[in-house]
Parts: sequence; structure tokens; C-alpha cells
Amino acid sequence: MTAARFTSKAFEREGRLIARITVLMVAAFTACLVAPCASALAAETAVKKVMPARVEATSDAKIMKVTLTPKAAERLGVVIDEVRADPSGRLIVPYASVLYDLTGKTWVYISADPLTFARGAVVIDTIKGDNVYLTDGPPAGTKVLAAGVPQVFGTEVKVGH
Repeated sequence: MTAARFTSKAFEREGRLIARITVLMVAAFTACLVAPCASALAAETAVKKVMPARVEATSDAKIMKVTLTPKAAERLGVVIDEVRADPSGRLIVPYASVLYDLTGKTWVYISADPLTFARGAVVIDTIKGDNVYLTDGPPAGTKVLAAGVPQVFGTEVKVGH
């Protein structure tokens, strides 16, 4: 191989190497310029993110009030029912409304405002099919959550967050 040809190939390799380095430097420089914009955009997006539920304190420190967005309620399949009374005056709630906590205490989610729920204690007398007869609980006509109870409880106690 002649010296001229060797020198020519060396120049070609050096030229390719310089081209690669130039491309990498332009890419790195662009990334440095874009990074602050990307982080600002991410921060702006995070601020605008709508939470599916809002959890607020109540007068009882152990019970929180959960307010769902309409989209969250739709996703959870939320169904509202009412506390009923049989002819003898016993209170009845749907079986799906009843929540047992870790200590075995029984609760229902009472809905005073649309898509807003707070736990209320109940005392079960008898369960017959889909009906739960109570000896103590909210009065007849009170709106209670009848579907989506475990999910609302998980939101209240921040399970999975």
C-alpha cells in the first residue's frame, strides 16, 4: 500500500469520526436546551392533573369524607341506594352496602351530597339474601353506597397510593 493511499484512508476515517462526534455534540447540546422546557412542561402537566377523588377530614379523626369525580364514579360503577324500613320498622340496607373493617366492625357509606361519602357505623341483626337487617344505623331514606364500597374504602384509607 502506498503512502498516499494510506494517508487518504486515514483522512477518511478521521472525517467519519469527526462527523460522528459532531452529531453527538449537537444531540447533547439539543438535549441540554430541551431538558429545562421538558421539566417545566412535566411540572405544568402535574399541576393540571385531576385527581379522581378528594379525601377530607370529618369531625371524627378516624373517618374521612371521600368525594369522587363523575369520571371516577363511572369507572367504579357507583350505585346509590336507600336505607329502607320493613313493616315492623327494622332498617334494611343492601348486602353490597355493608363494609367490615379489620376489627369486624360494620359500616355503610352514607351519601349526604352527590358523589360524597362518609362511613357510618351500623349494627347487623340478620342477613337474608341481599338484604341486611339492622338494629342500629342511619334512618330510613338515607342514601347509601351500594356498589363500589371496597374501592371507596381503599381511597379513604389510602390503600394502593
